[in-house]
Amino acid sequence: MNFRPKHKDIGDLGGSLPMTSMIDVVFLLLVFFLVTSSFALSEEHLSAAAKSERKGQSSTELTPQIIDVVRRDGRDLFLLGETATPSQDALTKLLRTLPKDPGVAVRVHDDATVQAAASALQAAENAGFTKRSYVPAASP
Repeated sequence: MNFRPKHKDIGDLGGSLPMTSMIDVVFLLLVFFLVTSSFALSEEHLSAAAKSERKGQSSTELTPQIIDVVRRDGRDLFLLGETATPSQDALTKLLRTLPKDPGVAVRVHDDATVQAAASALQAAENAGFTKRSYVPAASP
């Protein structure tokens, strides 16, 4: 039994690989990875966008004002905490006294009219709130 290869030179077993083609493939892969890679910072290294530069209470510590729009005794009411107002003008006057930074959320209950919801949003805009949102009330 002879386990020695018939060829004495290992390079004679199947020829050689073309090095020019291999260099081309390596450069194409390098260009592909450079073009498709992202050099932006990952999100964990970015600074928070909601930082306040003022001293004292920052805007992130405040919660938005919540206006509940409900229908009681056949008429629409706007509830802001413990205060109930029946008209858009009264709601606008009440909202003007509040801080504007946290914004306002209009929570509309099922029995309220669309006109009342629109009036509450308009009152928030008239009072100077730039952050306004509509939130449907959770059904029981």
